[in-house]
Amino acid sequence: MQLLKNRQFVNDDSWSEISDEQLLTAGQTQIVSLARLEQLESSVSKAEIGVVISSEESIDTLLAQLDKVTLVVVRFEALRDGRGFSFARLLRRAGFTGEIRASGEVSRDRLAYLERCGFDSVLLPLSEDVASLERAYTEIGVRYQASQDIAEPIYRQGV
Repeated sequence: MQLLKNRQFVNDDSWSEISDEQLLTAGQTQIVSLARLEQLESSVSKAEIGVVISSEESIDTLLAQLDKVTLVVVRFEALRDGRGFSFARLLRRAGFTGEIRASGEVSRDRLAYLERCGFDSVLLPLSEDVASLERAYTEIGVRYQASQDIAEPIYRQGV
């Protein structure tokens, strides 16, 4: 997998996902499950904790725990499942300023939509063409709806 963060490829991602059985290691940035996040004590450094949430889990549970994390990984379980987009919008509306990362069934065709919903980064298969990924963000020049990056819908923009 390759990490695309703020439209740039990142080679030194410090985050690692750990299972519920593994111990947290101080000084390392680790991604835990939503169930484990609920059990973490508040003494754990927020800067070192990320959480992974799938579309099958409750975003309300995560919203109540947002003060514990700096990274949220939204896992898209299926290409046809759009709940992850809603999760990102809800996180941003709740005031979350940390990184939101998409993983799972994501592809080039969804990059611009992911960004508009508030995602900062995407984990992509290694087979993706770099030049094609760069174009994916700008192929659609007209956007009708308001989004994370454009606050007003097109009919209020005077276009």
